Amino acid sequence: MKRKNLANGIVLAFSVIFIRFLDVHVYDMNLLFTLLLIVVLIAGLMKLVARFPSLDKPVGKRAAMITNITVVFVIFLSFFALDL
Repeated sequence: MKRKNLANGIVLAFSVIFIRFLDVHVYDMNLLFTLLLIVVLIAGLMKLVARFPSLDKPVGKRAAMITNITVVFVIFLSFFALDL
């Protein structure tokens, strides 16, 4: 697995958390607008991640597993802590 794949997973997770936080606590957005905003944010951040050549290096299985578990834990924790 490459570091780029891990970074893209982190981008997906935190984009959804960020947009959901804005939707719940800042401004109640329309569903279609929310989905469009998520798609634009994820696509833009993935293009940004693709520009870093240092992320093409491989990462070990243990590091990938720890990163994935941490991301999932942070998603659940943020949804409960931020009342999303």
